[in-house]
Amino acid sequence: MKAQTLKSDVLLLITATIWGFAFVAQRMGMEFVGPFTFNGVRFALGSLSLLPLIYFMNRRKQEAVPESTRRADIKLFLIGGSFAGLTIFLGASLQQAGLVYTTAGKAGFITGLYVVIVPLMGLFWRLRPSSGTWIGAALAAVGLYFLSVSEEFTIAFGDLLVLIGAFFWAGHVLILGWLSPKTDAVKLASFQFAICSVLSLVTAAFVETVT
Repeated sequence: MKAQTLKSDVLLLITATIWGFAFVAQRMGMEFVGPFTFNGVRFALGSLSLLPLIYFMNRRKQEAVPESTRRADIKLFLIGGSFAGLTIFLGASLQQAGLVYTTAGKAGFITGLYVVIVPLMGLFWRLRPSSGTWIGAALAAVGLYFLSVSEEFTIAFGDLLVLIGAFFWAGHVLILGWLSPKTDAVKLASFQFAICSVLSLVTAAFVETVT
């Protein structure tokens, strides 16, 4: 295994661990504010926290870029980042709303189904999943059944919201898989978080009352 590949895998593992712990905090937050207000503040803090890192990284980069290339890069960044931010907004909103009606553990498992949803959605781009992916999808479906389906063969409302959100998280992964190699990943993260925050706060202004 290449050193860069190993480094990337370790960083993703650390990210997944931090992300998993966040479900408990998200569930607790629902006792005080609405889902859109929570996400608006959450992603605003996420976006702002990356600005110092972006500043120091820019100071280290002294590469001259042709004007035509720079404009194309900015256009790609703005359009792609906006779509990524919109997808996060939809996924995070459904997830956060679902946490009002379900537990953090169930929400974490159901959202994690995006891991098998991603390659299945890849079928639309003629990306053939491996046999391991199909096995994983089958096991995930069994796990979802035991966690969320009642004796009447109906899925709990909160679990359904989180499950729909998982498809948007999967879409977000596919967008980033295409966009990240073409732009600055840290700037992209900050920008998409900002888009998600603005959309969440605007929605909160119409549908929630902050006390």
